[in-house]
Amino acid sequence: MPVDGEEALVPVNAMERALTDLWARTTAEMTPDQRRTLKGAIDAMTESWVWELSNQLQNRVPDPVDYLEMRRATFGSDLTLSLCRMGHGPAVPPEVYRTGPVRSLENAAIDYACLLNDVFSYQKEIEYEGEIHNAILVVQHFFGIDYPAALSVVNDLMTQRMRQFEHVVAHELPVLYDDFELSEEARLAMAGYVLDLQNWMAGILNWHQRVDRYKADWLARRAHVFLPDRPPVPAALPVG
Repeated sequence: MPVDGEEALVPVNAMERALTDLWARTTAEMTPDQRRTLKGAIDAMTESWVWELSNQLQNRVPDPVDYLEMRRATFGSDLTLSLCRMGHGPAVPPEVYRTGPVRSLENAAIDYACLLNDVFSYQKEIEYEGEIHNAILVVQHFFGIDYPAALSVVNDLMTQRMRQFEHVVAHELPVLYDDFELSEEARLAMAGYVLDLQNWMAGILNWHQRVDRYKADWLARRAHVFLPDRPPVPAALPVG
């Protein structure tokens, strides 16, 4: 992923050629700083996938704190947000995005989306794939509780994150705008960014509700492929 005009590595197969082409076309009109931000986001995402692979090899279910922190990376959240910010142009100073309120807003949206995915994908990942990176399983394993109790814990966390998002929008961002003396253009751009995050969360929910991949009748046509040394399947599983 060349940032400032340096030559890309010579691809040796079709996938590498495709990725090289994708990077070149995606970043063609970006500044070096924007390319550097995007590269860092992709690096963080792929490194987090190595963390997941390591856990799978050790059959290690992560603890809730580690899981939530790393889930933001495995979900590709920084990648999504960096592209979203670029879409709003230079009206908003970069330092605004680095403030506590904006990071709190983003993390609340990210956590909500990640946990939502885990709720819908639980049966697919645990019963059919032997996956260990799912918030409900993490809570079950850490607290020694069953599926309904763990689902309730995750639901409470999702609710708290959504309330935090709404609180930041209503009470913290207006103060931030005044502190930075943002122009009307910058305030409108930030309002658009907030709307993008809201649409992102709503779109993820809508997709999970409608897609076939998590529905019981679609899953029933799949073979069980999980490895026998994975954590046992809890007694109660969701039906949808």
